[in-house]
Amino acid sequence: MAGLPVSEQDLKTILVDELEVITDDDFQQARTMARRLRVPIERALVERTRVPHRFLLEQVALAWNVGFIDLKTGDVDRDAMRLLPEDLCRARTLMAFARTTNDLHVAMEDPRDRKAIVEIERKTGLRVVPFLAPTISLQRALLLYRSDLFELMQSRGDVTAPQVFSPDMPAPELVQRLLEFAVVSRASDVHIEPFEIEMVVRYRIDGELQEVVSLPVAAAGPLVTRLKVMAGMRLDEKRAPQDGRFEAQLSGIGIDLRVSSLPTLWGEKVVMRVLLRDGMVLDLQNLGLSQGDHQTLIGHIMKPFGMVLVTGPTGAGKTTSLYALLMRVAAERRSVVNISTIEDPIEYTIPRVTQTSVNAAVGMDFAGGLRALLRQDPDVIMVGEIRDRETAEIGVRSALVGRLLLSTLHTNDATAAVPRLLDMGIEPFLLASTLTVVMAQRLVRRLCTNCRESIPMSDIVLRGLHDRSDFPALVSALRRRGTISAIGDPFANVSLYRGRGCPQCNGTGFRGRVGIFELFEITDLVRRMIMERRDAAAIRDAAMGEGMITLFQDGVAKALLGDTTVEEIFKAAV
Repeated sequence: MAGLPVSEQDLKTILVDELEVITDDDFQQARTMARRLRVPIERALVERTRVPHRFLLEQVALAWNVGFIDLKTGDVDRDAMRLLPEDLCRARTLMAFARTTNDLHVAMEDPRDRKAIVEIERKTGLRVVPFLAPTISLQRALLLYRSDLFELMQSRGDVTAPQVFSPDMPAPELVQRLLEFAVVSRASDVHIEPFEIEMVVRYRIDGELQEVVSLPVAAAGPLVTRLKVMAGMRLDEKRAPQDGRFEAQLSGIGIDLRVSSLPTLWGEKVVMRVLLRDGMVLDLQNLGLSQGDHQTLIGHIMKPFGMVLVTGPTGAGKTTSLYALLMRVAAERRSVVNISTIEDPIEYTIPRVTQTSVNAAVGMDFAGGLRALLRQDPDVIMVGEIRDRETAEIGVRSALVGRLLLSTLHTNDATAAVPRLLDMGIEPFLLASTLTVVMAQRLVRRLCTNCRESIPMSDIVLRGLHDRSDFPALVSALRRRGTISAIGDPFANVSLYRGRGCPQCNGTGFRGRVGIFELFEITDLVRRMIMERRDAAAIRDAAMGEGMITLFQDGVAKALLGDTTVEEIFKAAV
């Protein structure tokens, strides 16, 4: 993946010498991390030093005396875009997004490219005002050169125009358009659902399903066949579920697609998980972790042994967090450790990490794969999920004999991981000796920063907070974080936020998602309680007494900071 068109020395000058936000030692460690992971230096700086990525880009733009824009499709004026030919924009990775009487605002991967600026000014007769923009945002915006895609984005979800998705369209072209619109709209999943008289296509955007188009059911057969061919699935098998995957390139954006088919009453339903290859979160901070939780978690994954678990329901982002943790371990310790994984399926590839996929056809499940990995002399093991007693026992024993184990577990909160593993048959002394930290998480919708506005806290919200049995603990946690006043009425003059709705967020008021977290450290007190087989409520009370921030408390803190809304928190964390 290409990085910023700026030298390491220039970045060092900006961050170390001029701004003094990091030390020279921090920069050198980030540079080593970038080389080990083969990622751009700015990504390593974001993770290693916790300098926000947007702040880094803004400072580079300021040093270059140009503007900065994180280009969204809603920012692009169609008339301005059409002033530049598509081939020029793709060749130079740039996009004209606005114009005035004499000026043309151009988002660029390299705003110091004088040849490109001179060429644009010659073609348009307008003065170019360059802006630095992230490469991925430019690549996504370039897809808007398809006129129908531009109309789709402007329609705010009313996607019924037959010229956009025609039932007479060849299946390869229909697949291409569906994938392009999925990337532009930031969809995580594409659902193709046949019914008696129609085929419905829905996208999951920011965690919620939105209908994209309804086509005659006759269009389903060719479309599903095309997807099964691309995913390497059997065409003659229509009575059993199948899984497959394929890769695609769209406007320079590499995407991986996991495909699942399921026989239904009216035909095969297909669901595709859309994964941006460059969308892998390296920066744990971008997940939404607080600084204290981030440092605690890093400390535990840098230990040579122990068990680190991520918990939550399906769709809570556990796998993304697990990959981010594994990436950090790989960056810090890859040259001296053997890192191996067993996954179902492999969602992202990590350089120089041995990754193995579960294969039910040959009898290799998580337990069997984990046993095989243990014969490969591993130091760090990542197991996609602990589902049964056998996997749990092998994992615990591998952590007991000097290995670091990372895995996920389905529980409602972090402290529930202890009784869950005990119920699986893990001996208390083994669990107390190996489990080091558990992180529970949920995903909530993030407020659109373009249309976010402050509002007073309503009486209904205030009463909802006061009526909670853990209200005193909530106030104490928020005060420790400095989110509310340390004295007096905790919510006096406190504001919340909402999104008005704008073209950038498709009128929803939300754009993207942010995590809320609960980090449960296994302290000496908790170890004694595990040995005594204390119940879940007692363990949770003890953890909160030692300063654990719950999912709800972390969520309210993020709502008060304007990341999300209290309504989202009440839906995600009880």
